[in-house]
Amino acid sequence: MTAISPSRYASAAIALHWILAALLLFQVGLGGGLEHLPKGVAQFAGYQFHKSVGITILLLSLLRLAVRLTRPRPAPVPDGKVQMLLARAVHVLLYAIMIGGPITGWLIVSTAKVKLQTMLFGVVPWPNLPAGQGLHEPAEALHGLLGPMTLGLVVLHVAGALYHHFKRDDVIGRMLAAAITSRTGMGIAAAIAVVAGIAALATGRGMSFAAPVAAPAVAASSAEAIEAAVPDALESAAASEPGPEALDAATTAAKATPWAIEKGGRLGFTADYSGETIKGSFGRWDAKIVFDPDDLAGSSIRATIDLASVDSGDGQRDDMLKSDSFFGTGANPSAQFVSTSIREAGADRYVANGTLTLHGKSRPVALRFTLRITGDTATATGSASLQRLAFGVGEAEWSATDQLKDAVGIDFSFRARRK
Repeated sequence: MTAISPSRYASAAIALHWILAALLLFQVGLGGGLEHLPKGVAQFAGYQFHKSVGITILLLSLLRLAVRLTRPRPAPVPDGKVQMLLARAVHVLLYAIMIGGPITGWLIVSTAKVKLQTMLFGVVPWPNLPAGQGLHEPAEALHGLLGPMTLGLVVLHVAGALYHHFKRDDVIGRMLAAAITSRTGMGIAAAIAVVAGIAALATGRGMSFAAPVAAPAVAASSAEAIEAAVPDALESAAASEPGPEALDAATTAAKATPWAIEKGGRLGFTADYSGETIKGSFGRWDAKIVFDPDDLAGSSIRATIDLASVDSGDGQRDDMLKSDSFFGTGANPSAQFVSTSIREAGADRYVANGTLTLHGKSRPVALRFTLRITGDTATATGSASLQRLAFGVGEAEWSATDQLKDAVGIDFSFRARRK
């Protein structure tokens, strides 16, 4: 066999070579499978994990490059000029992908309109790059090409190693442990590596995420501060709310008329993020309304909102809103408002006081609305405001209000028909 001196790469280089090979193929499979994950919590968790693996590849690749530049390595295998040029190009491009790939993903996250905090494997916060918005689209376009480019380069790299192996050049052996010296052993090791690479690719593609990568809980002092901001009187008012059975009995006995909401209504919200107004809405919600202007004591409202139907115009932001740090749709899929009293506030204007239950917390909320009734048809528009932190919405790194403000506006409009 052709002798190449030194005969093998350094042990650190060998270990990093195989670890990075497995991680790269796993990451390609994972990236290709993200769009096929169920929308919401699972997809949000998948993207968080994808970012964590990408940063791991970046750090290990920089370490691999440092080892390559500081430790002796085998000389290039003598071959034709074209073959040697191709081999060098493949190596350079692989390094470019291992380092540039995670950086383009980092740029995408850093230049997004809504910046989602990257938590490495749900534990270590990772900062954003100080990059301008103009880099977002180029980084996104380049990042989208990484999957096929990586697979193509890996195929060329493996084909080159096998090409030299069949020419009886000791190329595969110099990336293996010193104990493997025979051609048969090298051939078996190469076959195992190919199978392992395919398995890593398939494993990444088949990953599923039942829940988001865990984020650190709110610090005890922060949680206490949030609770302290809500007077004890609010807690006692929530505890004294009538249950569904009592409400049903009250509405049955009331003289007020039940109404059915027609399709086409809107239930929306607005929030302030870094001076920009974020607008969104919920696609699925309903309300049981019993109302008569002359029987406000017998009138009532009970609205239920499917939080997973949130739509803010940005899929990644919607996934974040469904996560445990915000709505927590896995444990609390819906929010509910139950009125306790309705009073008149002017001509065709009313205020419904009640309790909103959101993210496992119940707090008093007042809905102000205008209602116009013509025959058996009613048109209602209204609004409310609430403090998201009082409901534990926006935990961990989102509990600060310097970027994402505490106040959230609610607006609604709909038509209803008397039953």
